[in-house]
Amino acid sequence: MNGMTFTIIALVALNVCSAVAVVYTKHLSRQRYAEISHNQQIIDELDVQWSQLQIEESTFSEHGLVDRTARDRLGMVMPGHKGSIMISRQP
Repeated sequence: MNGMTFTIIALVALNVCSAVAVVYTKHLSRQRYAEISHNQQIIDELDVQWSQLQIEESTFSEHGLVDRTARDRLGMVMPGHKGSIMISRQP
């Protein structure tokens, strides 16, 4: 085997190794892209759920609902002038 044949075999081996590395890198890239897409879908679903929970919270924390629940379930009433006590701070 002369030097020219050895050089050709070495170049072919390097070319094959390079091609395998490109294919493997492309495969890893596609896997990561699929993972990112899946995670983005989960993020979008959680954003929708968060928005629904915020709407629900604002509905249940509405002043009229709190007032009505306090009156109906707990029997609470607003105190009149006689039921109020004024606390003042002495300097």
